[in-house]
Amino acid sequence: GASPHLGVLITGPGGVGKATLARAVIAERACVVLDGPSIGALEASARVERVTAAVDELTGSGVLMITDVDALLPSDPEPASTFVLDVLRRAVDTPGLALIATTAHPEATDPRLRGQDLCDRELTLTLPDAAGRKGLLEHLLKKVPQDDVDLIEIASRTPGFVVADLAALTREAALRAAARASENSAAASLTQDDLVGALQVIRPLSRSGSEELAIGSLSLEDVGDMVETKQALTEAVLWPLRHPDSFARLGIEPPRGVLLYGPPGCGKTFLVRALASSGQLSVHSVKGAELMDKWVGSSEKAVRELFQRARDSAPSLIFLDEVDALVPRRGQSSDSGVGDRVVAALLTELDGVEPLRDVVVLGATNRPDLIDPALLRPGRLERLVFVPPPDSDARVDILKASGKSIPLAEDVDLESLARDLDGYSAADCAALLREAALTAMRRSMDAAAVTAADVATARATVKPSLDPEQVAHLRAYGS
Repeated sequence: GASPHLGVLITGPGGVGKATLARAVIAERACVVLDGPSIGALEASARVERVTAAVDELTGSGVLMITDVDALLPSDPEPASTFVLDVLRRAVDTPGLALIATTAHPEATDPRLRGQDLCDRELTLTLPDAAGRKGLLEHLLKKVPQDDVDLIEIASRTPGFVVADLAALTREAALRAAARASENSAAASLTQDDLVGALQVIRPLSRSGSEELAIGSLSLEDVGDMVETKQALTEAVLWPLRHPDSFARLGIEPPRGVLLYGPPGCGKTFLVRALASSGQLSVHSVKGAELMDKWVGSSEKAVRELFQRARDSAPSLIFLDEVDALVPRRGQSSDSGVGDRVVAALLTELDGVEPLRDVVVLGATNRPDLIDPALLRPGRLERLVFVPPPDSDARVDILKASGKSIPLAEDVDLESLARDLDGYSAADCAALLREAALTAMRRSMDAAAVTAADVATARATVKPSLDPEQVAHLRAYGS
């Protein structure tokens, strides 16, 4: 006595395989596929005619699939949408006929499509995790000749990749293998270097509209000293990705966010770039004032979109540089309340009703006293990590790392130089060697090495930038 009602809405990020899954289930059954954007671009009467013709073509048995249905039935109701929905209701009420609609933007779809008389079931396809990505890569490379390929490593370095991204990755790697084979006149075979090289080119769909953080070839090992700071970041950011079973076994949630604070030029942003280069999480970088907009609702929308992009490319890291400009104390601004609304939106996203999974928020500032206190409570930016100015040993490491590519003469003693640089930040130390190299160029454009005299001349130009009072104030903030 049940009605033969078959309407399903499949949602999920773009490229995750919604239409492919539907086609696999449909198999050999009669199916008519309508492209939502193509039909949505037609005038109103033509839209209704195309949908009606597709339903009639099935002659009462089969599957009608509408891809990207948000383009055909947008959330802002149109007169034509009512007629299209009437045709779809007639199709769903026909025995033996099923309706499948797919969309990557369910919030932008006409809510009437989810009614009990249409798509009363909704299936959500999530992003593949590392194990899922490994399985997808194995399937994509099943017929490809390989030479000692470690798919586990590639899977761990592709957070936020959907199957369409992985297909593009393998295609780029195959092109590299083919180019190498044609140069060497050898049989083409895919290597690990081909896949790693393709990772430098292919960006996942979830990050295609956002600015990429330039990380180069940094690693946490390139960061001089800062043992406690690096350990705190590793625990808060990398441990939940590498050891999720340990957190589950102990019954705890990983930290939600970290606040890096310290004097300017001491390596806060550099630390984040090194953390991002681990390749195990996607990074979304936001400068302090980027989310501010004078139009009502625009700033809050930008915050929501930022966190949605991070969820879509999880596991991910949201880096809020100069966070004091973004989350100032509420009630003290004269900007028509824009700042207060942005703070409220950020707090809601961080610890609101909708849980934030596999997303870590990292803020950096040299003025932690200006940040709204609500942001620093447990469940939000709960870990306060002080990035101290470099001591003598740290300055040695910084000078060695900065001077790795600079030819230094034998009379340049970095250890004795580091001891004399009290009050110099990490940025000052790097600027000192850069100025010394420029001094050598001024001495002679053919100079082959930077001498101790060049360094001494550069010291007269590059002065220490650390303010002892500010350092003492920041050191006392978290204690």
